[in-house]
Amino acid sequence: MKKLLLSFLLVGGLSANAQILTETFQGTTFPPTGWTTETNVASRPWGFTTVIFNASGQTTFNITDGKSAGIGWIAQDQDAHLTSPSFSLVGYSSATLTFNAKIGYEYMVAPFANGNLFVKVSTDGGSTWTTLWTEEAEGVYVDYATLAVELDLTPYVGQSNVQIRYQYVANDADSLSIDDFLVDGTLGISDFLSNKFSTYPNPATSLVNISNTSNILLTNVNITDINGRIVKTMKVNNLTEVQMNIGELNSGVYIMNIDTDSGKVVKKIIKN
Repeated sequence: MKKLLLSFLLVGGLSANAQILTETFQGTTFPPTGWTTETNVASRPWGFTTVIFNASGQTTFNITDGKSAGIGWIAQDQDAHLTSPSFSLVGYSSATLTFNAKIGYEYMVAPFANGNLFVKVSTDGGSTWTTLWTEEAEGVYVDYATLAVELDLTPYVGQSNVQIRYQYVANDADSLSIDDFLVDGTLGISDFLSNKFSTYPNPATSLVNISNTSNILLTNVNITDINGRIVKTMKVNNLTEVQMNIGELNSGVYIMNIDTDSGKVVKKIIKN
């Protein structure tokens, strides 16, 4: 059974491995929380495979645990996208996107190249998108075989507003599905810099103080939840100490990303 996991394992104080954003498409509402979708053909939206396809289609396109995200073909111009929530790669030294997909070969690649699934990335709130992958990158594959795709997001580390988009552009092509979406990364944490900072009280119920012993200037602070979603941001005008009110956040574990004039600091905080 799919589970939402967070792995935050400090190794010698120098690095940490973390799941940044994950989606299993096993919920009851589509799109899942924080995700968005648009289509130019109302009868062919992105949706759960259990809704998009009949029983035979579900047998073909379900990938993991009974349902996945999918879209059906039609003999007219289609342009439909499914877009992830924003997540932060601040403080990471590397990052990777992995997902599984089932895509027809005959009517998407050869001999009939009638469509494409584009995987794109944005770092500016969706104003511009860069293509990371299309199904042709997999070479020759069997119709509807499960493709295990792994894409390097390391060029985007340090960005605080990253989104992933699946864009289906086709005409008389083939249906497809995706599942097991995961962005994970390695946090690059400097002991020398991180040890100069204190966040207290921790755990906290409302106010968290951020201070340091070396008059290092803070420029920005954001907090992400265990899914990598930015839940709070505070601009700081080159101060050495600040207070951040987290009273409105739900109880749980969060990651505080602190930008300074000397580098980036990452702290784990607990909200009671």
